[in-house]
Amino acid sequence: MEEAHSMNVKLPEQPMDCSFHPTESLLAAGIITGQVRISECSESGATRKSQKRLHSESCRAVQFSALGDALLSGSADKSVVLLDTGTCKVQRTQQNAHPAGISRLAVLSETSFVSGDDNGLIKTWDQRQPESTASFEAHTDFVSDMVLHEREQCLVAVSGDGTLTVNDLRANKIRAQSENDADDELLSVVLLKGDKKVVTGTQSGVINLYSWGHMDDCSDRFPGHPSSVDALVKYDADTVITGSSDGIIRIVNILPNRMLGVLGGSEDLPIERLALSHDQSRLASVSHESCLKLWDLSQLAEGSDDEDEEEEEEGAAARDHDDAAGLESEQQTAGISRSDQQGSDSGSEDDAQQKKGKKGKRDRGKGLHKVPKRHKGSGSGSFFADLL
Repeated sequence: MEEAHSMNVKLPEQPMDCSFHPTESLLAAGIITGQVRISECSESGATRKSQKRLHSESCRAVQFSALGDALLSGSADKSVVLLDTGTCKVQRTQQNAHPAGISRLAVLSETSFVSGDDNGLIKTWDQRQPESTASFEAHTDFVSDMVLHEREQCLVAVSGDGTLTVNDLRANKIRAQSENDADDELLSVVLLKGDKKVVTGTQSGVINLYSWGHMDDCSDRFPGHPSSVDALVKYDADTVITGSSDGIIRIVNILPNRMLGVLGGSEDLPIERLALSHDQSRLASVSHESCLKLWDLSQLAEGSDDEDEEEEEEGAAARDHDDAAGLESEQQTAGISRSDQQGSDSGSEDDAQQKKGKKGKRDRGKGLHKVPKRHKGSGSGSFFADLL
């Protein structure tokens, strides 16, 4: 796989997080100075739409709302701010939203979201309510990442304390928690395989796989990253894009577990956050630079299309083989029927000769029942193609 083309979106200081708009070509960045930048992306680059200082300390987390009408930001100063995406004006500021600095944000629905802090506390919020709607004392260390299991209405969270929790949003209680692995921090999480598999990135560089409903311990481990897996983004039901502290962005297939290729890198600077655009054409990455990097994902889409075409060709070849085998079978059956008919006619002639008595010898039919040999149909062969 060739390294993807990338371009830089310059920022005043180092970014801490990034997020793409759910329907438009807007990219938001939370900056270490407490500023929030919204940029409009195009094929030629990115232009600034808005830049505001919303926090007194570093802006660690940003997320567009489900509808994209608001941008959520969380800070080390413990505050959460809602910014109107259209007017770029502050809609709401929640001071002291947490007892500790906010480390992560995630969207739950059109009007609700969730925040996690440095002490492991998770809170849910409704944009229409003045205070948080629920809280989960899920972890003993910072909340590193969160993802919603929509069908189960559960929030999956991972933490620096080495555990994964499943937080029931209907019952407002912790449904399950993995065994404590204090030697290995869990840093990122996504859901794959129709949300039946929970995939986490770890400090050691191992990817842990958990089966839904069995969260006590991981069901599989996939080593391969030489350094920590700080960021995970779901590309499709089987594929994740990983960001590692060795500065490399990789494409990884899950079950079967294999490295598919390297998307690009950041010159040995750690990849700490990743975000995927709504049309999956771009990937944004955060590192220790005063910019965001935008990566072109067109070659991933082309690889997926090529695989679909080869699967269609393989299916068409198999159907042609089945049709040919069916036609041959029909011809063989027809040949046997004709032979049977000829044999029946010959038998009638013998009966007639028998009735003549001594007038002449009976003629026997010879060589009338030859069954055609069966010919084996040739297969269409197999077609194999990698994703990329």
